[in-house]
Amino acid sequence: MRTAPVPGDRDRLSRRRLRRVVLGSGLVATVAGLDTAVRGVRSFAGVRAPGEPAVESETRFYGAVYLALGISTVSLSRRADRDPAGVRALAGTIFLAGLARAGAWRTAGAPHPLQRALLAVELVGPPALVAWQASLRGTPDTDPASSA
Repeated sequence: MRTAPVPGDRDRLSRRRLRRVVLGSGLVATVAGLDTAVRGVRSFAGVRAPGEPAVESETRFYGAVYLALGISTVSLSRRADRDPAGVRALAGTIFLAGLARAGAWRTAGAPHPLQRALLAVELVGPPALVAWQASLRGTPDTDPASSA
């Protein structure tokens, strides 16, 4: 017979899930950043040809910055459940990037549907991540076997 989960078990599970979500986000950013640093604008959905030199240069630079954000996010994932400042900094960065993407939509027109989906994630995900992290109980899970 299955018993109801103990409140502490639910909290440990939520902490593990938060760390995994942050890890997954970091891995996606790492791969996407590396792809953009290597392929330039051809890494964008619907683009098959290289862009003009100034655009390629800037795009690949930003790809490397995105790669660095991904690596930092992977590093944060190990402590995301107990590092509110780190989670807020990550969330703020992604939210600001989403606002920049929204500004591009406003000035240049609707982007590719994939980029619209990313915009939704960038504007909804960060506040949800901060709220999730803030909802965790004060005592973190100290069992090393349960991390990440």
